[in-house]
Amino acid sequence: MADQHFAVVFSGRLTDGAEPTQVRNNLANLFNVEPAKVERMFTGKPVLVKKDLDEAKAKSYVAALAKAGAIAEIVTNEPQAITPSATAPATSSSTTPATPTEPPPPPVAPDLTIAEVGVTLVEYQPMPNVDFDTTQFDLAEVGATLAESEPVPPANFDTSGMELDPPGVLLTEPKPVEPAVFDTDALSLVENQ
Repeated sequence: MADQHFAVVFSGRLTDGAEPTQVRNNLANLFNVEPAKVERMFTGKPVLVKKDLDEAKAKSYVAALAKAGAIAEIVTNEPQAITPSATAPATSSSTTPATPTEPPPPPVAPDLTIAEVGVTLVEYQPMPNVDFDTTQFDLAEVGATLAESEPVPPANFDTSGMELDPPGVLLTEPKPVEPAVFDTDALSLVENQ
């Protein structure tokens, strides 16, 4: 296990409260490249940042990325463990990750409880009466026509080319259905007791 190698992979996740543009600039400074070159790291797919690292060096890369606002993961350096869609921008030979710091702890769910059955969660507040001015309206007498309807012209279909077959004539040939065959040899009846 002493000679096991690790890789650092980034999938586009940012630390809580990190501003995406600032993280991109931080990564560009970290890798000593132009900001446009780090855009391929933010496709949402795993991107290989560095491979063939010992565990301590991999942790320092993860810490440096966390300081820049990016959450990276350490994976074993096996082909099936690393399936990145791209690689991070190459760092210059003089660029090394900043001093390692511990990555931020994972978020913790708030300590919530469930109220007892029947507890009122929100106090009822009656809606105020709505006051509409309806003095300009009046009601028509029952049966009054409110709008004149336009007559619909009768349908005019040419059915001279059609004829009716007498009752019982098949209009289409039915497809034959094979009779169902059930094997009931394994079934038996038990007398009602």
